[in-house]
Amino acid sequence: MKDIINYYYNLNPKQISKVFNYYYFYINNELYYFLIYNRKIEDINAIYEYNQKMKNNNILVNEIIINKDNNILTYISDTPYILMKVLININKPINLPEINYISSINIPYPNNLMRSNWANLWMKKIDYLEYHQEQNKRKYPILSQSFNYFVGLTENAITYLNETTNNISLEKIDIGVTSHNYLNNTIESLYNPLNIIIDHKSRDLAEYIKLSFFNDNYNIFEELDEYFKHNYYSKYGISLLIARILYPSFYFDTYDKIINKKENESSILKITSRITEYEKYLQDIFNYFYKYYNIKEINWLKKEVNFH
Repeated sequence: MKDIINYYYNLNPKQISKVFNYYYFYINNELYYFLIYNRKIEDINAIYEYNQKMKNNNILVNEIIINKDNNILTYISDTPYILMKVLININKPINLPEINYISSINIPYPNNLMRSNWANLWMKKIDYLEYHQEQNKRKYPILSQSFNYFVGLTENAITYLNETTNNISLEKIDIGVTSHNYLNNTIESLYNPLNIIIDHKSRDLAEYIKLSFFNDNYNIFEELDEYFKHNYYSKYGISLLIARILYPSFYFDTYDKIINKKENESSILKITSRITEYEKYLQDIFNYFYKYYNIKEINWLKKEVNFH
């Protein structure tokens, strides 16, 4: 790998280490990642263009480095790789002010990074996982026990979302902002250019709210109070937020990792063992928004649900 880095990028790292599916090394105390590019190939030019715009506007996002042939991707045995210079403290815990900062970036974005058709994406996700569930229910009995519950939760989210888009009008504030495919426990997920998309600002807020439960973040309501001092949400936007919170992305992300052998099946227990507690959390979160917005309530959350 040293020879490849040297040949394509004219860099001479003394040591290259591998963690999972990416390589990292240091040059002059600067950290670099060399990793497989796993988004659509047709998106790469837009991703690079937006990364350059962020860099030129002094936004401290990890920087994509082109190779000696001025190509964004470097192919090794027909597999596309990409090199990034890491410009942030990737181990810093994720927080709502930094999410708010990223979503406030006001620079033109490429339209093909826009992601907005949540209902269609969620339905495709259910279809995909239902197929795997039918094929593997004996292989993954722990997953099978909880699967229908989270499919039901997703169907509730889709219904709420469709009622929102069909019956509530957008406002000028409901525009696309810098968002992310996923969030994790560190700010690495915020400043990774391969994770950046364009979506409604409710997307990242919803994912942070769900993440806060599993991180035992007891300050979430104080954080939301501060966040909404600086952020106006339309009725449409808040309703999108509710739908997105309902969608159990954390469950399906873990499900994917299990069936792709990246985690053991028992890892799903960190979610399913807390489901009653999570329902209470959802009730508290939604009650928080009901106090300030005239939005449709979710009646089933007022009842105790148990899939065990």
